[in-house]
Amino acid sequence: MQRDESAGPLRGLIPASGESGGRIAVSTHDRGEAVRLMRRAYPHVVLEVPSGDGPFVFRHSSVGDDRLRSAELMLTGPARAHGAFQQDAFAVSEVLAGRLAAEYSRTRVDPTRPFLHPAGAARMALEDLHLRITLLDAESVRAAVERYEPGGTSRRFSRSAPLSSTGAAAWAWTAAHVQRSVRDPHVLENPIIAGELFDLAVRMLVACFADPADVAASVGAAGAPRAVRRAVAYLEEHALDAVAVPDVAMAARVSVRSLQALFRRHLGVSPVEHLHAIRLEAARKELLAGLGEGGTTVRTVAERWGFGNSGRFARLYQERFGERPSETLRANR
Repeated sequence: MQRDESAGPLRGLIPASGESGGRIAVSTHDRGEAVRLMRRAYPHVVLEVPSGDGPFVFRHSSVGDDRLRSAELMLTGPARAHGAFQQDAFAVSEVLAGRLAAEYSRTRVDPTRPFLHPAGAARMALEDLHLRITLLDAESVRAAVERYEPGGTSRRFSRSAPLSSTGAAAWAWTAAHVQRSVRDPHVLENPIIAGELFDLAVRMLVACFADPADVAASVGAAGAPRAVRRAVAYLEEHALDAVAVPDVAMAARVSVRSLQALFRRHLGVSPVEHLHAIRLEAARKELLAGLGEGGTTVRTVAERWGFGNSGRFARLYQERFGERPSETLRANR
């Protein structure tokens, strides 16, 4: 068994050894040792392995640098885990074999697709699991995204899974390519090649898990003038109410004309379009959560958020999120 030492921004997730490329490979047939190795690799995740006399194997490997790492976890038999990934990294997992069920307090994930670990605590049940995890340093990702986007637009990562099977396949190909590449020490030793590999991973992360750029721009108003922030706060507070633009202007303490101009200049949308974005985001969260059979329907969600015409709601929803609301609900039941 190889010893590991923490180093770099990803140290809270995957420890790097002293070898070239930050490589680590550990394995054990001892259940207690497996729990300790898991805790060492993921300090905020606790593995629970039931006692028994049958065959047992635990393997964990990881390779990469401070910005990008690829890890594999293999475990035979049943086990449970609870805890959370630290928020200084984006972690995308893929179940290559076996079974995994994950429950997050606010987000339901589909382990049959690659999934981005949401923020917050989770409980997991696993059996004969073979898991691949791709990890990207969060600060490095945000800096890269600001370079990619016009005007340095920030992006929010609110999806737990790619919107389509094509996106899921694209991520799986990228993760496998990253895994093969970082195993070659010459890749990480060459800053140009390592940089290109990191950029590929970031761009695919954005494509699969980030909200569209127009959503980030329309919903986020942190850097806008105070009048815009007051208006946005009013819209968010009254998203379930019948909202009139003069009421929003009054809350913002500006004229209707000034309000329209400020929204166009700083958010790129009108106040009504921004309200639609808020409502669509809220509707999507409900559809993603689902409530089991008979608990949630597209129609009830649409009506709750002010879309009396289900066809118009479906069109606006698909334009913004790339899938029909019925597909979102069906995928998360």
